Amino acid sequence: MGVASFFKNIFGSKKVDEVIDQAGDFADDAIAKAKESAAPLIDKVEDFAEQAKAKATEYVPQAEEAIEKVVDSIKEKTSDLIDKAEVIAHDTVETVKKKANNFTSESSEKAADEMAD
Repeated sequence: MGVASFFKNIFGSKKVDEVIDQAGDFADDAIAKAKESAAPLIDKVEDFAEQAKAKATEYVPQAEEAIEKVVDSIKEKTSDLIDKAEVIAHDTVETVKKKANNFTSESSEKAADEMAD
């Protein structure tokens, strides 16, 4: 036995139909009022979204320019470091060559001296 049947038995079907109609009207009114109340809020949210988009668009070129400056700076610093690393590597190779030649020369001289003895 459903609720509607229960009320029909108590109040009669005509009375239940009236109550159901009133409940439906009440629900429709509540929905209409909710939509009406929400409309200004929806408009405000849409306005806020438009303003946020405009602000973000305004700052994109500035951010792009700042990023380009950082990238250029990194490229410049990296290039400087690579140049310095090349010089240091070249100097190190030359130093190692000299020391190897000196060691070889000294070893040859010692070996010649020892053979002479």
